[in-house]
Amino acid sequence: MTIAKPTKQQLMWHDLELGVLINNISGDFFNEARLDLDPEKAGPKQWVRAAKAMGAKYVVIQANQTGTSTWPTKADEYSISAMKYKNGKGDLLREFVDACREEGILPGFYYHPTCNVYYNIDPGKTYDFKSEDYQKYARIVEKHIEELLTEYGDILELWFDGGCVPVEDGGPDIEGLIKKYQPGVMCFQGPKRHPNNVRWVGNEKGLAPENCWATTYAGDARFDGTIPNEEAGVGDPDGIYYWPAECDMPNRTPEATACGWNWAPGETDKVFSTDHLIDCYIRSVGRNANFLLGMTISDKGIFEDEEQYRAFGEKIKELFGNPIAIAESVESAEIELDIPADRTAKYLVVREDITEGQRVRAFSILADGKEIYSSNCIGHKRIVPLGDIKAEKITFRVTESACGFALRDVAVY
Repeated sequence: MTIAKPTKQQLMWHDLELGVLINNISGDFFNEARLDLDPEKAGPKQWVRAAKAMGAKYVVIQANQTGTSTWPTKADEYSISAMKYKNGKGDLLREFVDACREEGILPGFYYHPTCNVYYNIDPGKTYDFKSEDYQKYARIVEKHIEELLTEYGDILELWFDGGCVPVEDGGPDIEGLIKKYQPGVMCFQGPKRHPNNVRWVGNEKGLAPENCWATTYAGDARFDGTIPNEEAGVGDPDGIYYWPAECDMPNRTPEATACGWNWAPGETDKVFSTDHLIDCYIRSVGRNANFLLGMTISDKGIFEDEEQYRAFGEKIKELFGNPIAIAESVESAEIELDIPADRTAKYLVVREDITEGQRVRAFSILADGKEIYSSNCIGHKRIVPLGDIKAEKITFRVTESACGFALRDVAVY
């Protein structure tokens, strides 16, 4: 039996767990001069600090969403250089990357290769990708990607909304550029043959399915987020592609502008509660996926919902900062954890050693000898809510595996 294995970059990406997605940046922020902006209160420094306060380890920012580049690209005229921001001399990506490195956060870039209003590229339309017009657009995309990979140092992730048209079908040679300049970069919905891909989870609600395998048979990941896809999230335990899932969601509720993705004045009350975000965290990070929370930026360059982020980060630490019982480097099929008499068991958290791939196929949890939960997938991390159980012993049991297995740790909180 052959089991797909993660690359070193994918293993590192798994451990990051929590990130931020800054997209749909307000056009007003760029079109107004705002030369008097206090960088401590507005702009990338504030955004990145807010992400760090939440506990995020990486931040992905909009580089080009519908055609306008947020850096001074040399590929075309549709960029921040044509805007009033800093009198056309601004480079938002430079400011962002510098802020990330100052705070110890890993930077990533969002790029939408299948949507560009200036070149009449619409993800809802069908194109002859080998036509002359499309090939001209493909060269623009290639120049954009080359600049992103060469002008800002090493980046963690390229986030391709809508995926990438394969080069053999007439798409831009994104694969070749990545291979040439930054072969270790992670790619959300990247070229099929890129070894460091991650996939969309199938919704924009921050929720992975109960069993979310890091492997899949789906050799093409070009979802645009408009139609939920449960199958995309589940994956396949015997899949030949190791493409773990990433869960994205806005930080504001569907009642807010653009279902919470866009900023609008007077909507600071339309943010998801801490309890809701914790539930999403448990059902994303706690189901073998990374959690990417949106960040809405105001027309004055301010992230107004910083307190939401801070409260969420503090709650994660409160719930999962100190285990009441833990066993590390587990290779046996059964492990018993003694629970202190004065404590209740709220969560069991188990992490599989996935260096050799996902090999646990089924497990169960027992409280004082009675089974209280069973499921299949572990992967990087599985968080199982237990309620408030009073028990002397919590037992974790691997009931099915493929080609052996190993666990990094099993803990009760």
